[in-house]
Amino acid sequence: MAYRDDAGDACEAPTAEGTLRAELTGGGVRLAMTGRSLHVTGRFATVIQHHKVHAAKDRRTSIEIAGLLLIARDAQREGIGVWLEVEPGTPRAGFRRIFGVEPHSLLEPGGLGALAALDRLAQGVRQALAHLAPEVRRATEIGSPASGGLDKVLAVDHGERVVVYARGLFRDRARFAIAIHDDGRIAVRGARGAPEREVAVRSRHGVTVVGDYIRFADPHGVDLARVSIPWLSPEDRTELARRIGQRIDRDAAPDREPAAWPPRLERTS
Repeated sequence: MAYRDDAGDACEAPTAEGTLRAELTGGGVRLAMTGRSLHVTGRFATVIQHHKVHAAKDRRTSIEIAGLLLIARDAQREGIGVWLEVEPGTPRAGFRRIFGVEPHSLLEPGGLGALAALDRLAQGVRQALAHLAPEVRRATEIGSPASGGLDKVLAVDHGERVVVYARGLFRDRARFAIAIHDDGRIAVRGARGAPEREVAVRSRHGVTVVGDYIRFADPHGVDLARVSIPWLSPEDRTELARRIGQRIDRDAAPDREPAAWPPRLERTS
């Protein structure tokens, strides 16, 4: 459902957690669910945990938008996550997921209609906030409690490269983990604070999963680098590795354009 009212454009979409309402105005965006909401106005994002009875007891956290603010879609399940870049330009730079919803199940009655409504809502919100991430083509998140994971990773598509951010053990934010360049260069974070380094991988067969690690190898199977992604389920970690491999693969057509991130699946009704 979408309609116009005095507050500007507003739309609603069913989700797994209830109805999500988005209000789009010239001054910002408001996303609201039962019990919580997010207001983005100017250069501030305010997260509100609503008290069940007394509005005066709502818990508000206001955060200055010093870097990027991204509207990410779940690569497999198509939920929505709002990610805010914190402390940009410093060694502690990273992203925090400040709001998110899981989609209505496609197996339930009205599932396709609910997902179509969520698509329209996400597109409207992304367009309204595009000025806060002008150089980003697309933001994607991977990971879900439904698959047994404990967290999500964020993939940011800048066009010529995709940067993956993941939360390490005992960390409060997702930080740089991997950058995948179109020419096959892979920049990986260093271990225990060491500087990042680059390796060259040009085939999807050189990107595999070993335990909690994404592994990069040369054509002979020799390790080039490993990056720990600890909070994802094995299923989601494998999906992340598959998408990295698909992005860089040159086996079939060395001069082809790189794959979009992520490849969108066509829906049939």
